[in-house]
This record gives sequence, structure tokens and C-alpha cells, in this order.
Amino acid sequence: MDEMDIVRKITHLVYTHRRDAAFMGQKQPNVKHRDIMMLDAIIKMGDLVKMSDISAYFQITPAAVSQCIKNFEKKGWVERTVLESDRRSVYVRVSDEAKQMVQEMEEHMKQQLIAFIAELGEDDAEAFVRILEKGFTFFKCERKKEEGKETGKC
Repeated sequence: MDEMDIVRKITHLVYTHRRDAAFMGQKQPNVKHRDIMMLDAIIKMGDLVKMSDISAYFQITPAAVSQCIKNFEKKGWVERTVLESDRRSVYVRVSDEAKQMVQEMEEHMKQQLIAFIAELGEDDAEAFVRILEKGFTFFKCERKKEEGKETGKC
């Protein structure tokens, strides 16, 4: 198999499975992966999190965070709070329901990954991790080159 055949095969596999609810063990297909990631990050940041801290953490605009939080509020996943001691900042608190949902989805994904690793076997699982690490390092380096922050070989 030549390089372009491999590229085509990887592209086809990713495209074919990108919306498959069973892919990576997504338990609730109507909940987006990015929503779970954001809720999880907010939970890990603490009980009350500044909107500006969310923006900085994800390196997205305050407007994008505000829109996302607005959608989360409609679903009952978060509530906004303004503290008497800090009236200039808006804080976010994740609801108990959303915390439970994130915890259940993380547990489900963990169980799916355990099953996947068992299916691969130890050698293939270690090779898979090594390849993923190498891929993420490559793409991080390429992004830095595009941003002009890295010169030469990473």
C-alpha cells in the first residue's frame, strides 16, 4: 500500500465513523463531545469559574464562551452567577445533573476503551499509544510552524 492509499484509507475511516454514535463509546448521541469536554473542564476548574477563565483555557473568544454557556443554561447544565464581591465578572456553576451526566459518560468511555485495549492486545495497544503520541507531536509542531513560533525540525 503506497502513501496515498494509506491517506485515502485513513480519511475514509475517519469520515465514515465521525458521526457514528457508537464510535468512541458515545452513550448519548444528542450530547456533543465538545459539550462534554467543556463541562468536564469547567468542573475540574472548580465550583465557580469565571467566564474569562473558560475563554483563556480553551483559547476561544469570550463571545464564543458566552454563546456556549447560553446553550448550556437552556439545557439546565449550568447557571451564571455574579458575586457581590466581584460584580464585574460573571461566574459559571455546573449543575449536579450535568456533573452526573459527565461522570456517566466518562465511565462509559473508560469501559469502552478498556474493551478496545483488550481487543487490541498489549503489543498493539502500546503501538497504538506510541503512534498517537507521535501523531499529536507532529501536528503540534506543524501548527507552531504555521504560526511562526517554530523554525527547523521539531
